[in-house]
Amino acid sequence: MKGLVGDLRHKPIIAPAGKETLEDWLRRLLGDETCANGEITVVDLSLLATEVMHTAVAVIGRLTMEALQHLRESTGTILPTVLVLEEAHNFVSAASSGAEIPTTADLCRETFNRIAREGRKFGLGLVLSSQRPSALSQTVLSQCNSFLLHRLVNDRDQELVARLVPDSLGDLLHELPSLAPRQAILMGWAAEIPTLVEIRNLESAQRPQSDDPRFWDTWTGTEPVSFTWEKVVEHWTT
Repeated sequence: MKGLVGDLRHKPIIAPAGKETLEDWLRRLLGDETCANGEITVVDLSLLATEVMHTAVAVIGRLTMEALQHLRESTGTILPTVLVLEEAHNFVSAASSGAEIPTTADLCRETFNRIAREGRKFGLGLVLSSQRPSALSQTVLSQCNSFLLHRLVNDRDQELVARLVPDSLGDLLHELPSLAPRQAILMGWAAEIPTLVEIRNLESAQRPQSDDPRFWDTWTGTEPVSFTWEKVVEHWTT
């Protein structure tokens, strides 16, 4: 406990500066009480160290779950809420540390195991996005009722998906390695029958910055990278 409190990287999560109350935090994360047009909150933790990221995600998940529990108990109503985890294998991995004292990764996984098991009755849903389904917690996967399957070429990932769906769909899963970009198979409660769908194409300005690095063009000077280390360090340290 002393180690966590003394680690400056955890301070914004465990002991944030300022006078923000729990009510303010919930309004900022889950939306205010009116929420006339719905609320979407994006929490970008991509630049955090791994051990800090696990702590942050576990805290967000647990507080969201407990807030919705108390909301139902105190008002008798349910606020439909969905948590979406991008690169979910980083937060709910199948592997356990096996340590006598749970690591932050273990605690993070257990938080979402509980959300997957119990969250539905409090109006809390969970969406997992991962390119490595075989690396995800089996407890969480067993609670999923719908699947959107993009191209999978890894044998372990294909075997896992085959165990999660009915045997009658085995022939359909043979198509997974050959699916084109933006194509996917939708199955489960979200579709009456397994359906081949195509994701709409996004304009370049709306796409995430996830293109493959242009190694050859950069190294040969065809497409030079414009930057200064001063600006990088400024962004790094602020």
